[in-house]
Amino acid sequence: MDVLRIFREEANRILRDVGVNLGVEYAKEGFGDFTLPCFPLAREMKKNPAIIAREIAEKLEGGEYYHRIEAVGPYINFHISPKKLASLTLDAVLSGEIFRFEPKGKVVLEHTSANPTGPLHVGRARNPIIGDTMARILREYGHEVEVQYYVNDAGLQVATLLWGIKNLSRDSRYRDGKCDHLLVEYYQAASRLAEEREEVMEGIRELMRRYEAGDEELREFAREKIGCMLDGIRETLERIGVHVDRFVWESEFIPIAREIAERLSDLVEEEDGAYYVDLSKLGVNMQKTKFYLYRRDGTTLYFLRDIAYHIAKGKGASYLVDVLGEDHKLHFQALRAVVNHLHPDIDMRPLFYSFVRLPEGKMSTRKGLVVYLDDLLEEGYARALEVLRDRNYSEEEANSIAEGVAISSIRYSILNVQEEKPITFRWERALSFEGESAPFIIYTYARASSIMRKGSWGGSYSPDLLVHPQEIRLLKLMARYHEVIRNSAERLSPYFLARYAYDLAMQFNQFYRDCPVLSSSGELRESRMALVEAFRTVMRRVLENLGLVPLEKM
Repeated sequence: MDVLRIFREEANRILRDVGVNLGVEYAKEGFGDFTLPCFPLAREMKKNPAIIAREIAEKLEGGEYYHRIEAVGPYINFHISPKKLASLTLDAVLSGEIFRFEPKGKVVLEHTSANPTGPLHVGRARNPIIGDTMARILREYGHEVEVQYYVNDAGLQVATLLWGIKNLSRDSRYRDGKCDHLLVEYYQAASRLAEEREEVMEGIRELMRRYEAGDEELREFAREKIGCMLDGIRETLERIGVHVDRFVWESEFIPIAREIAERLSDLVEEEDGAYYVDLSKLGVNMQKTKFYLYRRDGTTLYFLRDIAYHIAKGKGASYLVDVLGEDHKLHFQALRAVVNHLHPDIDMRPLFYSFVRLPEGKMSTRKGLVVYLDDLLEEGYARALEVLRDRNYSEEEANSIAEGVAISSIRYSILNVQEEKPITFRWERALSFEGESAPFIIYTYARASSIMRKGSWGGSYSPDLLVHPQEIRLLKLMARYHEVIRNSAERLSPYFLARYAYDLAMQFNQFYRDCPVLSSSGELRESRMALVEAFRTVMRRVLENLGLVPLEKM
């Protein structure tokens, strides 16, 4: 149930009853809840819009939905009835109706898809956290969602890793049983050698040719090592609350990719033995129009395999979502142009994000300039545990709370920055316990849970008693839940939900400050308890959709 839409539709109905067929829009703070600008009517009626607004407002009756409708200059402002607001909002939240959305089609969402050449580092963490949260929001919005991780096992980076494992000796041991931390050293060492010695690079290229030609022994070796690397990556993802439904291997698309290249023959050109598609033939306006499909040695390139992958995952999906770094914009534009040339019905939508950097610059697995996500989680856990040390928690409780705070702090520090804005990673900001942070939001949820534990709410409430300005503001904010989910889903932006979480927590704390709950009595106490329980219910749902941990005690 979309509570605010009910009020909007009622305002539009009231207007239609007096012959006005324009729709209201949200009003500015302090000017009611909805407003109707009368400027369009001025041209039609040849009157001053302020006079039109006054004449129309005099005819309007707000009924049970609006306690005041007034003309202010050229605007007609609608003020929601607090009693109706409390009644509809509390009923919708406590019954669960506010969380129900119409069922929608299937979405295939691809995120992370990091080259399996090392552990996930903080620079890559923005992709899985944004992707996982977006998947949660789309499911909440009514979509069936399948999350895929595209395993880049057929490119230069993986060939470099395999060459390193086959030819180099390292003294390191598995760190905490996670072989991604061991194997990355082979990749880094092989990358350095390839830059220095041409024979090493040629050995890596030979592995690529054998792999693509279907060398079974090499394929088996690669599956073992890459599988081990993925086990480490998967363990890290699961710890931070990120779930992947399906891992799809890039090499599976090599045979299909060759077939697709034949279907693109009208676009393909040759240059020095290599083949590319010329997108200018499709009338695409891009800075770059040449995208290579084959190397000179006949091996396929990532772009061609990616075309095959998107055609495959587009079958049966309402649309596809690719979570991509901003450096992939040109690639995606070209990819979508070619896929839609072959399959106009495949709807591809990007969710681009800017990079996470260290104060020293961009992170790089190959160069070893990284902060690993595993290290960040451990650091966050240790810092949270230190804060909890002097509080009256058992060891088990402290460990559980510290883990939840660490996970939530990292996720929220990523989500609370608009996706297109860059992030410079700093430990103190990611793990802050103050301000716009996960600990503040979760602590507010825990405070509401504590109130409900201490009280004994009987389940009743009187909507007409919830008239304090802070109660009304909290109710209006909770009523926006449906709208926030819709905006986040349709605009592919978890940021809207992250901001909503903070706003909701801030407003609850202002309500808690100004409106005593447990010290109230009678029907007012029952009604305020109902409001606390409604807030707690909405906030828990928000936290879960953001992938934050809703702690009952903190």
